[in-house]
Amino acid sequence: RELRKPERPGYVETGDDTIHPIQHVGNVPFGEEGNQTYIKNVLHVPTIMKNLVSIGQIMEKGMQV
Repeated sequence: RELRKPERPGYVETGDDTIHPIQHVGNVPFGEEGNQTYIKNVLHVPTIMKNLVSIGQIMEKGMQV
């Protein structure tokens, strides 16, 4: 939701020292329908093929993991 270009260029570096450019930033709905919250400022990095989630950020939202 609310997908936008990043304010300035940025990159994500993975464990194999590969650098991946951030293409977009947005908000992602999380949880069951009717009881959703949003994880804000999620990075869209299309060259990373797996979804990476910060457990700490989810717990800060009051959710259980």
